[in-house]
Amino acid sequence: MMSIKPLEFLDKVTTAAFALTIAFSFCGLFLVPSGQSVLSNLLVASGVLGLLNYFIGGKKDVFFTERRLVWVFIFYAAVILINRIIHGDQYGVMRGLFYVSVFSLMMPRKKILLSVGCVAILSGGVGLGLLSLWQYENGILRVDGFTNAILFSQAALTLAILNWCLFIKIRQSCWVRVFSMIALISSLLALYFSQSRGVWLALGVISCYMVIYKATFKPCKYGIVALLFLISIGGIYHTNTLVQSRVASAVSDINNMEEGAYNTSWGLRVVAWESAWLGFLESPLVGVGTDGFTVVKEHQVSQGVMSPLVMNPILAHAHSQYMQNLIIRGAVGILALMIFLFYPMKLVVEKAGWGSPYTMIPLSFAVSALSDVPFEHQNTLYLYALSLVFCWCAIEFNMEKKVS
Repeated sequence: MMSIKPLEFLDKVTTAAFALTIAFSFCGLFLVPSGQSVLSNLLVASGVLGLLNYFIGGKKDVFFTERRLVWVFIFYAAVILINRIIHGDQYGVMRGLFYVSVFSLMMPRKKILLSVGCVAILSGGVGLGLLSLWQYENGILRVDGFTNAILFSQAALTLAILNWCLFIKIRQSCWVRVFSMIALISSLLALYFSQSRGVWLALGVISCYMVIYKATFKPCKYGIVALLFLISIGGIYHTNTLVQSRVASAVSDINNMEEGAYNTSWGLRVVAWESAWLGFLESPLVGVGTDGFTVVKEHQVSQGVMSPLVMNPILAHAHSQYMQNLIIRGAVGILALMIFLFYPMKLVVEKAGWGSPYTMIPLSFAVSALSDVPFEHQNTLYLYALSLVFCWCAIEFNMEKKVS
């Protein structure tokens, strides 16, 4: 039988492992090469220690007493697992979600973990801004961190939202509010330099969402805010050549498509979406799987129903998470995606209301998923899931404080 000292040591090591994992999730995942591999190892190590601490150490006090969010992760992973058995699917996505689920269920209920998360969010926001400035100064006009520009921009937007959450929620600490605003601006700077129009759109949508929600209670005040917001957007567009060039590029892509030329950024996306829809119609229930993805496109080209552009190496996926789930996982997959995106938002609304800044995490991913596939990449998948885990723990902790 183990003595009390080894059990205490196990508890301390477990807490340290969870703290390190949380810290790296927000301040490391996108700041070092192969961040997703490092985080996978940390999740496994902390999950194993958590299981030992729970069953052998007897530490039953964990954060997730309300486990519906974890069941969402497990459900999405299970759909991918079943689809993988049928005709291939993303092993890394499925594995990562199971790691996050175990991590979430075994997380000790200790305030220090939330404090570490807050510091990591502040540091991560500043880190993304500094990294983007360093890359820009070294000749990378569209910064991409250690991944690609679209995924990096999604990370920047997520860190901006999390820092906004800190600014709103931690009112008693002036220093935290100051640093969270610095980190928020740094994250938005990284988003700006990444030049990802899809994530820029997500920023606009969540900003409009919050302004409209607030305007239902204070119409005059937030009517003025909305007007200033529109004026700011107009001012940024007319004075910023980078924004002008990205908008002009999108307009040019649309004009080219009207003339039948699809070999452009948005033109290729449209080709990918049309191919994905046709592939879904061939196998509407469970899709064609990763095994059939290329085969279906080759068949479409040979039958003359799709342009040979669909075989462009850039179109290794459908360039929309919704279309990707349709073709790879069918109706089952699109249902699972909707639950994965919007059920967490429902849970947050139940606990914290429609006006909670936490709702912006799933909403931002829902919008950016229109033109990219954030959940086919482990780093953005981890960031989404662990951001929700952190927000949920913060909600539960705050509710517990109010009760006591």
